Amino acid sequence: MDELKIETSAGTRDGVRILSLRGPFVLQGVFEFQTIARAGNDAVTIVDLTDVPFMDSAALGAVMGLHVSCQRQQRKYGLVGASARLRTLFEVAGVSGLLVTFKSVEDAEEKLTVGAAAS
Repeated sequence: MDELKIETSAGTRDGVRILSLRGPFVLQGVFEFQTIARAGNDAVTIVDLTDVPFMDSAALGAVMGLHVSCQRQQRKYGLVGASARLRTLFEVAGVSGLLVTFKSVEDAEEKLTVGAAAS
């Protein structure tokens, strides 16, 4: 698994888009990730990192870019399935307190769409 693969799918709730990443998330995959992440106008974007064995600093920068973009556009996002290795990277980089993380896609969908139906 040398190359990052990104699959986009609709969530089980309206306005939710899921980006499932498979493979190492490194510089070579950053531009594709940014293009796909920016392409959607969904209220919620969930990035599933379950099948990402490692991430480099460029990829972490792209994830932080998603964080900032969602804040600016008043959209929500969540990262799910981050391994202990990825969580350690987040801690060492000092961004673990900023990133929105969940244990599962289902958990992220439930928590990020609370109140969305009422608005």
